Amino acid sequence: MADLKPSMKDALYRALFETTPDGVLVVDDAGTYIEVNESYCRMLKASREELVGRPFSDFIPPDLLETSRQAFAELKAGGPVLPEFPLLAPDGTRVLLEWRCRADILPGLHLCVARDIADRRRTEMELRRAKEAAEAASQAKDRFLATLSHELRTPLAPVLILASSLAEDGRVPAGLRRSLDVIRRNVELEARLIDDLLDLTRITRGKLDLRLEVTDARKVVEHTLEMCCEREIATGRLKVVTELAPEDHRLWADPSRLTQVLWNLLNNAVKFTPVGGTVTVRSRHERGRLIIQVADTGIGIDPEVLPNIFDAFEQGRVRSPRRTGGLGLGLAISKAIVGIHGGTLTAASGGHGQGATFTLSMPSSLPKKTGEVPILQASSIPSGRPKLQNLNILLVEDHSDTAEAMSDLLSLMGHRVTTANSVGEALSTVRAADGFDLVISDLGLPDGSGLDLMRELSGRHGLRGIALSGYGMEEDVRQSLEAGFRKHLTKPVSLPLLEAALQDAAREGR
Repeated sequence: MADLKPSMKDALYRALFETTPDGVLVVDDAGTYIEVNESYCRMLKASREELVGRPFSDFIPPDLLETSRQAFAELKAGGPVLPEFPLLAPDGTRVLLEWRCRADILPGLHLCVARDIADRRRTEMELRRAKEAAEAASQAKDRFLATLSHELRTPLAPVLILASSLAEDGRVPAGLRRSLDVIRRNVELEARLIDDLLDLTRITRGKLDLRLEVTDARKVVEHTLEMCCEREIATGRLKVVTELAPEDHRLWADPSRLTQVLWNLLNNAVKFTPVGGTVTVRSRHERGRLIIQVADTGIGIDPEVLPNIFDAFEQGRVRSPRRTGGLGLGLAISKAIVGIHGGTLTAASGGHGQGATFTLSMPSSLPKKTGEVPILQASSIPSGRPKLQNLNILLVEDHSDTAEAMSDLLSLMGHRVTTANSVGEALSTVRAADGFDLVISDLGLPDGSGLDLMRELSGRHGLRGIALSGYGMEEDVRQSLEAGFRKHLTKPVSLPLLEAALQDAAREGR
């Protein structure tokens, strides 16, 4: 194509100069406006006649004059120019502009392109404020849930402790022990519902941590079956079938979280299967993955709900006249836990009366040199009741019912227990009668924090400690461990968890 004639080029450049939405201006070495386009005039709310021939400095805020001179000098020397700089319109309005400049487009003439970014800055500020408000609301919600958890857990603690300790007392009649077992199971279920709320918060914040170790999934399955189905098997309400593959079931997983997933699946299967039905747990290996299925002959899942069955607060089984309870969080949490492990969790059902099958698929690869890594069991998977070393324990708890129940339980287990209900009383007790093996302390005490108490007892007296608190968020656990506690137990604590923590403390020695 032939070159444009000079007159045509001038017309083209003039058209671009006047039609671009950006403001364009030309100034000389003295900083005087030589030329401006219509867009720049609109930005400064001024006519071309009001600008051309006037010093650029007439439109600079007084507090920025020196900064402007330095920037202009750097521009003429070929240096950078301030990317953002405000000007004053003739009516006194402050206009925030974004600049791109080029020195010496012609001898002694400099070109600048300006863009009004006031709207963009307002939008950014509104987004920032909205983000800050959302974060503040999220933090407030987390604080509320943590406080609610604490307030709900605290009265549950003595109930679970008393039920567990009385059930262990051989003098209690068998019939009463069965009633105590009902109390224990329902208190633990209540605590599980509280944990589900906190887990959902952790998942939405991306802070659900895993403690990975080589885990025998077969033992996890067997233990979870015992927890969920022992009563159904004993009473004959349900038939429970296990078809586990003979191969190795070891996984690189968090055994406590894996137990939680299987507990949710089995608990649902039991809940939605009528009397005389069957719950089947089977496993197999397939292409480097361990597949575990939990199938039931229960009421099934509505086809239209099946795609959303793992959504939070979804209770999507076929509608039943029997209210099943629950918050609808278990499956959502389970799917998230499995996903963090690199696995998948799916559901299938033929519809009404056809039961449901949940399929858990987990990678079965282990870290290198697995022969050197022992198979570890989670504290939630107790292996029998080993005899514990008798310990001299200082129990610090200001909730009187919990203190009394915990003291009785520890004494029943063969330990010597001294109680204190405040930081001051605990410190006085230790100074007056040194020789404690262990301190079990609440964190919220009337005259201070159990964290400060542990720092003092650990630093000055070398005491080991177990935190016992209604607060169980990651931050609470982290602070406990940093303060010197060896374990953080969340109320209400089950007897197996307490025994495991005491056993670990006795093993560590003073």
